[in-house]
Amino acid sequence: MPNILIADDDDDMVEICSRLLPRRGHTVKVAQNAADAVSMAESLRPDLILMDMRMPVSSTGDVSDRAGLDAVLAIKAKPELVSIPIIALTGHMMTMFRAAILDAGCVDMLAKPIENFMHLTEAIELALKKSKPQ
Repeated sequence: MPNILIADDDDDMVEICSRLLPRRGHTVKVAQNAADAVSMAESLRPDLILMDMRMPVSSTGDVSDRAGLDAVLAIKAKPELVSIPIIALTGHMMTMFRAAILDAGCVDMLAKPIENFMHLTEAIELALKKSKPQ
């Protein structure tokens, strides 16, 4: 049963994923800020991370457009976490943001708000399949 860490402060997104993903055989944990996402990635070693790019930096609630990207960079800088696939969730689908997100180590990027959750589950399954040793 794959473990998925959802790093997102959007209550609706978290609620939908928390209901949908267990039906697909996944366990779900939630981080509501970037600092918790990095900490939980270290302690839980999830099979996959869904990372919102714009969220609070820490529990202080200060929101940053770079918080998710900085969390991805922090996670990918740790050798023991580098192989965890991360799917970026963002409202900014411009080419320059896409390049920065993929260069940081994300395996995919999906636009928010997510209107078709089938695309999300397909992206998750593909990323998990690609991350498994052959």
